[in-house]
Amino acid sequence: MVDLSRRRFLGAAGALVGGALLGGCGADEAAKAPESDAAVLERLLRHERGTVAAMAGAPAAARALRDQDRRHAARLARELAALGGRPVPPAAPGDPGGVPARKQQGVFTYVDALPRLSDPALRVLIMQIAASEAEHLAALRLAAGEEPAPDAFAGFSEPDPR
Repeated sequence: MVDLSRRRFLGAAGALVGGALLGGCGADEAAKAPESDAAVLERLLRHERGTVAAMAGAPAAARALRDQDRRHAARLARELAALGGRPVPPAAPGDPGGVPARKQQGVFTYVDALPRLSDPALRVLIMQIAASEAEHLAALRLAAGEEPAPDAFAGFSEPDPR
């Protein structure tokens, strides 16, 4: 015969219920299929091409940044094609005044993409482009007479609005 007191029974039942509740946390997220590397690259390429388009009317001083962004877009397009992803058309020209905001959003977009990629080589590429975007943002801010890095946490100290 098993020696079972009421206290031991309630403790074991509580542990089972707690375990079942914890096991169910995140079940909806876990059931979702992860985003493919091609889908992540497609989103990044759309952003990069939008930035290139916004820089079409930028001053001559920003041409080096625009040319580097074009190289980023070309590299992303090659990687996307290698994965069999859908081609992303070039974006229509945009407002050059919005380039610093696009660059800031680009840093966030690239950092957000890192854990979504399964290929380590793609992660390295995305980290390199993210660093380049941060350099571009600092250069644009400096050229505008602003502090190149006003936030030690690169804007990541604010909660994600999503």
